[in-house]
Amino acid sequence: MATMDKRMTSRMAIGISGALLLAGLLSFTTGMARQKDAPAIVDGMHLVPDTRLGLVYMDPEADLAVYKKLLLMDAQVAFKKNWQRDINQSKPFHVTASDMQRIRSDVAELFREIFTRELESAGFVLVTELAPDTLIIRPAIVDLNINSPDTPRGGTTRNLTESAGDMTLYLELRDSVTGDLLAKALDFQFDRSNITTFMMDRTRNANAA
Repeated sequence: MATMDKRMTSRMAIGISGALLLAGLLSFTTGMARQKDAPAIVDGMHLVPDTRLGLVYMDPEADLAVYKKLLLMDAQVAFKKNWQRDINQSKPFHVTASDMQRIRSDVAELFREIFTRELESAGFVLVTELAPDTLIIRPAIVDLNINSPDTPRGGTTRNLTESAGDMTLYLELRDSVTGDLLAKALDFQFDRSNITTFMMDRTRNANAA
């Protein structure tokens, strides 16, 4: 593997995982189980062992030390397959297309807010324009599964669940000049905020928390 500033790589990993873990959005990882079955090389990138995220692959020639700034793109958000259909089976018309769009926007906005705060607190410089020394972060939240979404059609019904739900985080790190993919990470997470014998009200604010 080419010479790489390990301290910079470590700070990047800590900043990224910290932005998730400290925020309370994602609090438990199944990364070790995933890494055991993961191929060593994917699309020319090598598996990085012992990271805080479930799976991390990196270009062996990449040198993250040359990047002094980060450009965070808006997170793309996609629901788990058939999520709306499954929710509406037990509560007909509970979730509409407009509800799903609102949730996507809310999740993306919350992700940017927390990610920005945690990365800046870790000492990274975030910018809004491309430059030769800028690393692009392309995030996505896929397979978003909210167990009990709070919608206007919920009325006075109380939504009680043990967990808010689960999701998978996908990240790409790209060179701002060439667009080359330098690293990518995949991490499945689920809410453990109330893994007890008791149920919890799932309002919109509770789900966000």
